[in-house]
Amino acid sequence: MPKETFNKLSEEKRHQIETAAIAEFASKTPQCASVNAIVSAAGIAKGSFYQYFENMDDLYGHILSIVRQKKLEIVSNLPLESVSLDTFRYLRRVFLAAVEFQLRYPQLASIERVQRLCSPNLSSIDPETGERMSGDGRFHAFLTQGILHDDIATWVDVDMAAFILEIIEGGIAPYLAERMGGTANEIAAGRASSIDDTHTQDLFDNLMDIFEAGLGRDPQIRKDFYSK
Repeated sequence: MPKETFNKLSEEKRHQIETAAIAEFASKTPQCASVNAIVSAAGIAKGSFYQYFENMDDLYGHILSIVRQKKLEIVSNLPLESVSLDTFRYLRRVFLAAVEFQLRYPQLASIERVQRLCSPNLSSIDPETGERMSGDGRFHAFLTQGILHDDIATWVDVDMAAFILEIIEGGIAPYLAERMGGTANEIAAGRASSIDDTHTQDLFDNLMDIFEAGLGRDPQIRKDFYSK
């Protein structure tokens, strides 16, 4: 995390440094990012950089915290159609948030995407059970609930499916944004919402059909399975 000297800077100066860092990390992997490029773009001395951060990893961690904060804002501002979402409605909401994030904060979305590819969350620990699970736990938890609620087939490998969904979440967003055409620009500018656009919703209908075909139980199979 940043040193106290960074936190004491004016908001304008902090924003200037963060903007330079975001631009650098959006175009390069963390290993290839350059301190010199960041301080040059931010208009600060190289020595000042180390007054604000321990090293590049420290700065990168700070930028990732901005990614998480902005992503959470996107999710929080999406209209909630129901307090009780089934598995695929929840998944649809996750992917809608990913696309909105891509459109409103393309550089931050790029940073998140590269971070997942370079350092994927192969596993994490369930805070309740202490068991190891795939990814960061979000998809693992909702897939498990989906099986309990008969939305997801019991033979689905939850660990594998969770990992795949986590990778797809960020990777598919640029593709969907491109498929949205001119509407993407309206959403990026804050003049429209993906929730209200018919073309966008048709795209997501088709996306969910694909996921349901791969994950969901056929109604007859489900009936036969539980009638045994």
